Amino acid sequence: MPPGSRDRFVIDRTRNRHLAFGAGPHRCLGSHLARVELAVAIEERHRRIPDYRIAEGAEITQHIGGVAGLDGLPLVWA
Repeated sequence: MPPGSRDRFVIDRTRNRHLAFGAGPHRCLGSHLARVELAVAIEERHRRIPDYRIAEGAEITQHIGGVAGLDGLPLVWA
C-alpha cells in the first residue's frame, strides 16, 4: 500500500474482499441487512443535510484500535 493511501477516500479503488462479517459457515447472518441499512442511512443523511465541506486548513485526526474512526471532522455548512 503506498504511503499515505490510508488517509484518502478513493471512490474508484479496487474491490477489497475483507472479512468484516466473517466468511463461510461463520458468516454473520445479518451482514446483508447491515450493509443495506448502512447504505440507506448514509444516503438519507446526505439527502437531508445542506451542502457542506471540510473547513479550509482543518487538521483531521484519526484513531485506529478495535474500530477506526475520526477524532474530529471540522465542517463548514452552506
